[in-house]
Amino acid sequence: MDICKNRLRELLLVLLNCIVTHCRFPSFLPCDGMRLSRLINCSHRGLISIPIIRSENATTLLLNFNSLQEIKGQSFSGVPNLEILDLSYNCCPGKLRSPGEECKLTIEPTAFLHLRKLKKIDLTGNSLTRIPPLPANLIDLRLILNNIINLQFSNVSNLVNLEVLNISKNCYYQNPCNTSMTIAENTFERMHRLHILEMDFNNMTAVPRSLPHSLTRLSLCENKIQHISAEDFKGLIDLEQLLLAWNCQRCDHASQPCFPCKGNKPIELSPGAFHPLRKLKQLVLRGNSLRKLDAQLFHSLGGLTELDLSDNFLAYEIQNATFFANLHMLQDLNLNYNYEPYKTFDRLVLPPSFVNLTSLRKFQIDGYFFSKLDQRGINSLLRLPNLKSVNFRMNFIKTVDLKLFENITTLKYIGLSENKVSFSRRTSKWYGDENNRIEGDSTSSQERQISERRSEGENNEHANTKDRFSFQRCSSYAKTFDLSSNNIADIKAEDFEGLEDVECLLLSSNYLTQTLNGSQFNKLKKLKHLDITHNRIDFYHDKAFSEIPLLETLDLSYNSYTFEMKGMGHNFSFINMLPSLRYLSLAHNQIAQRVSTELHSNSLNALDFKGNMLSVMWESGTNTYLSFFYNLHNLTFLDISENKLMTVPPDAMVRFPPSLKELYINKNQINFFNWDNLTVLVNLQLLDLSNNLLNGLPKTPCHFPKTFSKLVLHHNMIMELPSAFFSKVKAMRYLDLSHNRIKILNENSFPSQLLGGLEVLALANNPFSCTCDADWFIHFIEDTNVSLPELTTSWKCEFPESQQGMSILSTNPLFCQKVYGSISFVLSFLLTVTFTVLPILNKLFGWDFWYAFHVCAAKLKGSATIDQENLHYDAFIVFDTTCKVVADWVYDELVVNLEKKGLHSFRLCLEERDWIPGKSSIENLYDAIYLSRKTIFILTNSYFASGQLRQAFFIAHQRLLDEKVDVIVLVLLDQSLRKSRYLQLRKRLCKASVLRWPHNPYAEPYFWLKFQKVLTRDNRLQYDPNFSESFLPFEYNLQSILWHNH
Repeated sequence: MDICKNRLRELLLVLLNCIVTHCRFPSFLPCDGMRLSRLINCSHRGLISIPIIRSENATTLLLNFNSLQEIKGQSFSGVPNLEILDLSYNCCPGKLRSPGEECKLTIEPTAFLHLRKLKKIDLTGNSLTRIPPLPANLIDLRLILNNIINLQFSNVSNLVNLEVLNISKNCYYQNPCNTSMTIAENTFERMHRLHILEMDFNNMTAVPRSLPHSLTRLSLCENKIQHISAEDFKGLIDLEQLLLAWNCQRCDHASQPCFPCKGNKPIELSPGAFHPLRKLKQLVLRGNSLRKLDAQLFHSLGGLTELDLSDNFLAYEIQNATFFANLHMLQDLNLNYNYEPYKTFDRLVLPPSFVNLTSLRKFQIDGYFFSKLDQRGINSLLRLPNLKSVNFRMNFIKTVDLKLFENITTLKYIGLSENKVSFSRRTSKWYGDENNRIEGDSTSSQERQISERRSEGENNEHANTKDRFSFQRCSSYAKTFDLSSNNIADIKAEDFEGLEDVECLLLSSNYLTQTLNGSQFNKLKKLKHLDITHNRIDFYHDKAFSEIPLLETLDLSYNSYTFEMKGMGHNFSFINMLPSLRYLSLAHNQIAQRVSTELHSNSLNALDFKGNMLSVMWESGTNTYLSFFYNLHNLTFLDISENKLMTVPPDAMVRFPPSLKELYINKNQINFFNWDNLTVLVNLQLLDLSNNLLNGLPKTPCHFPKTFSKLVLHHNMIMELPSAFFSKVKAMRYLDLSHNRIKILNENSFPSQLLGGLEVLALANNPFSCTCDADWFIHFIEDTNVSLPELTTSWKCEFPESQQGMSILSTNPLFCQKVYGSISFVLSFLLTVTFTVLPILNKLFGWDFWYAFHVCAAKLKGSATIDQENLHYDAFIVFDTTCKVVADWVYDELVVNLEKKGLHSFRLCLEERDWIPGKSSIENLYDAIYLSRKTIFILTNSYFASGQLRQAFFIAHQRLLDEKVDVIVLVLLDQSLRKSRYLQLRKRLCKASVLRWPHNPYAEPYFWLKFQKVLTRDNRLQYDPNFSESFLPFEYNLQSILWHNH
């Protein structure tokens, strides 16, 4: 409830603020979206109720990933033209929630019915047990991850226009229901327009009956359907996609809960199961433990273009299959993970019927496990005229004839990654005398472990991508050959015979340790992209790669092995021998010392040098590598992030190539950056200094280059923006200052030169101070046309504590706009009331006020502290200076606690310290008592009757008679005087003036507190009220008599 109240208060404040000031920031706070916007985004806002939104323009409303508890009948009354509504993930089913999270989403029956234009609604992840009433015009309905296990006609009877229905994951191992979903036979009888029906992960044991004849896609994956009959798909003449994966699951390599059919049997497919599906284009039978496939299954599937038979037991069936004969239109065939347990075949053998797959473009057979790939085994594949991609990944291939694919001009990708190819067995004999039909050869007693349930659309081709640099991927080249993750230790030119037309070669994650000398790639004259990452290449020879004249992209990252060897030298002069090189990666090589002092290239556009040791190369006092990048004359991109830099030396900065356009120095330890040196980089457009330790910006103008447009400074420790820093900026369009420590921004923080061209200003996750000092900043947010990312979600108040965690937009500028006017109003109001009321009160109660005033004045005068005008000390301490124990207590305890500790520092007069030399003892004693506010007697049994003590006591009493001031305070250090009649009388008259040193050390602080109180108050104010002033002279006399008796 507290969260709800805080959210409501924040929302009301912001709405009031917006109404009064006609704000131009988001109109539907805390959601993103202007008043004329068609999209209103309220996702990830932590909402527990739907905010009030009124807009006739809005057609899309996103309320996903919140914590909504209730959807009322009028929740969407303000958005009558809504077409798309996303309410997903507001209350996931039990096992999918965070630990300890409890939730329940209640939907009133009329919540959606008035949305006459609603076309799509997503109710995924809401733990619903039934389908709420929905408008008849709905086209797309998503009910994934709920608890709906019973589907009746009454639930969907009015959804006659529905085209897409997804009701998956309502009953499976992460959302258990201990039963199976039941679907009434007439459930879909009115859905004549339904095209897509997805009912995956529902524990269903049979194909639903009476499916709509209009279906074009049907998905029943991850259920428990054990039998497909000829009647199940009868009438689905328009069906184009049928997905039946993982119903009788193969579990010998499962990485997640697996549910095989009884006895590990395969799914039963009736020979005529697919006969009605003459328009079928995609068939997925993945993960169904199939061992045999009847050719009759595919007789009517002549138009099939995609067939997925992966994760079955079809190893032997593939070698002898005849069902491919009718699949003339098939373009994509997936036979992955059909290995036979504990078997590794000598070679891959594809059946003769493969030659009928004349339209085949993509062929995958990962995880089949065979040792040799040769023409005799795959001759039927090599004869296909339209083949573009073949993938033999993770098959433990040891021997392969790379000439197999040289004459197939249509091929763009050949994948042989994650095998055991080594090139170490160089022999001219590639073929044996084995028969075409191979029964299998057991070469290992160990079961092969492979990945499980890869995503349906996963493509391992062209996996090498660079997220920061926009260079061509391998998919854009004419032919790619992937030999990554094999056992290749060394390479020779003859190893690549047959690959002369390859433009992209992937050799990453092998065991290459040799020194390349310019001869290894002689056969690859057309090569443009070479990836040798994750190897152990020795960079020493100056002619390395020089045999590849067209090489554009060279990735040598993660080859740190030789760079980490002490004393090993490295040569980068080979870079200058590559005339077409545009992209070079030397990242994550721990490059630090004993390398070429300069890099030279006239063609290189981008250099990735992150993850090295420039901190060592540019170490203070060392000039060896200051010009390391200077001679890269055409360089436009340079990444030197993750180099442990604490600063960029000025001499190195001015030697960066002037052609540089983008410079990345992020993820270092930079606490100082020389901004003045940016003037040298006349073409610089982007500078990234994020994830460093910068704690501020200079207070002088920074002369950015004319072309400079983007500055990234997020994740630093910047606390303020000096007014002068951006005053000379000319063309900056993007400024990122998010995740810093900025509290306050004012009108000087963003000069007009900056705001004139700025398009994006990122300030999320700064600890803003939402006080009146932020008044200008709030108005800036209102009026600016600059884009402010994450404004409604991550611009939070940190100060004051009362507004911590609230949106900065909840700050009401009216509280600060007229602060001086408010003060003037209060003052004038008080003056008016005062001069109006005072004469009336004086007329009615004048005498009473006069009398009360004098009574109070008398009281205040009587309670006033002693006049200190003529007093030099707060107290004179009288003690036995000859007794070492007492003297130590005075100097170590009393003086320390009264003069040096506590709230008050008292001035004490001590005989041995403050008496004036040359004066007589009696004169010093007299002055000490008369010039001190109190006289403190430190008493022990041995000191009670000493001469000086008696003299001090008499002078103190004389002052009592002269000035009527009682200044005596007695401190007892032991219990020897507890029966003294004088002390007993003194305690009866003024108990506060008699103090005892406690035996319990824990009581000492209280003793000093009482002592300080006694020193600051008049003794007479502490006298027992039972004794009148007329009795006091007698009392003083009595004290003197009792003293003399002692």
